[in-house]
Amino acid sequence: MNALRILKKNVNGLGLEAIILPICSDINHFEIVRQLFPKELHITTIENPPFGVQKKTADRFFLQKAFSFSDVVYSIHLANQKVHQFLTSFIKKFNWVIDYVFPFQLKLDRTYEFHKQKTKSVDVNIYRFKRKGDG
Repeated sequence: MNALRILKKNVNGLGLEAIILPICSDINHFEIVRQLFPKELHITTIENPPFGVQKKTADRFFLQKAFSFSDVVYSIHLANQKVHQFLTSFIKKFNWVIDYVFPFQLKLDRTYEFHKQKTKSVDVNIYRFKRKGDG
């Protein structure tokens, strides 16, 4: 069962389908115009962008897209100081800050040709970003 199916099942099981809308989309064709929604609607984005290992800077577009319409963004990134320093600098350009960092060990199953092992554990950080100045 994939992650989106599990999420939808949990959302429905908890009766939250009126306030949580799981979306899986090609980021290149995904658009949300924030101005079309009521001001009291708060959008939280949870994303697992490419780590940028195969294609450097691949995660930037995901962050920029999420920052364009979200109030809060949770995003998974490799756990290392270089990535943390990059994220800290990159998000400042968009007037966002790191609110929390949750260390986590992510188990990855082989899903791509470039994956060498059947499963691999990867140290990641789950970042919580918010707009600078939001409470």
